[in-house]
Order: sequence, then C-alpha cells, then structure tokens
Amino acid sequence: MSQRHLIECHCILPIYKNKRPVMYHKFSVYSKIDEKTGKVIPKYVNCNNCGVTHYVNEYCKSQIKAGKEDILSARTIDDVRLSIPEKILDVLVTYKCTVDVYEEIEDVIDNDLYPRSIVLNREIINDNQHYKVLEMKSNSNFKIQSEIINTTILME
Repeated sequence: MSQRHLIECHCILPIYKNKRPVMYHKFSVYSKIDEKTGKVIPKYVNCNNCGVTHYVNEYCKSQIKAGKEDILSARTIDDVRLSIPEKILDVLVTYKCTVDVYEEIEDVIDNDLYPRSIVLNREIINDNQHYKVLEMKSNSNFKIQSEIINTTILME
C-alpha cells in the first residue's frame, strides 16, 4: 500500500511573501506503508522549492532536518527514471512531473499494481479543476485522460 500526500515546509513561495496569515509551501511526497506494521516507511525528501531536507515517517507530517539541504541520499527524478519505460518518461517530462509521481509509477510497475490512475497535473481555472491522469492498465497499456471537475455549488 502507498499514497501521495502533502507535507509542509518552512519556506514561502514568492507569490505568497506578503500574505497574512503566512502560507508556507507544501509539496507532494510518495510514501509506502510497511505491511507488517501498517506505518509509513520512513524516508528523507528534499523540498522542491528551497531544498531543505525533511524526514517523512507519517502521512502529511515531516520533521525538518536543520542544516541539511539537498542531501544526496534523497531520491531524485534521475534516480527513479532508470526504472521507467521511455514512453512514460516522455509523458512525465512533458507534464513537468515531480519526483513523487515518478516514484508512484515506479512502484506500480515494480509491484504490478495495475490498473492504476495517476494524476500527472492539476490546474485550477475559475471554479474548475483540470486534471491530466495517466491510466495504467498494464506495463505496455496506458493512456492519458483529461478530466474537469466543477467545484461550484449552486444554491437555488
């Protein structure tokens, strides 16, 4: 079992510098669960904005490792891309996917977790959320789907 989830860093994106209350940067990580204990398998990740290192051992929580930035033992896209087929790599590059997406696809392929739907990209335009989803039916059978979700609730 595994899941992508958000963790919060102490950095602030430039567009939110003067916002109150302070809006800290959040980024997505991919975590696997130990089947025996039911707990997240601990790992280190680097913030995709400031590079600070986080120790992740629970969903949606991390501990910042002060004085550690961009450690080399944290997995990178270059580390993961070695185990992903070229056709899928081309799609990931096109959608500028982050390392968590690469790790999820690697996990699906390595553990034969088909079928699986993986969100590649999400954009909010007006009241709609636009998604690009990689539908993986097998190691050689996959396609890209576009989905639009309207988040407006009309009161009549």
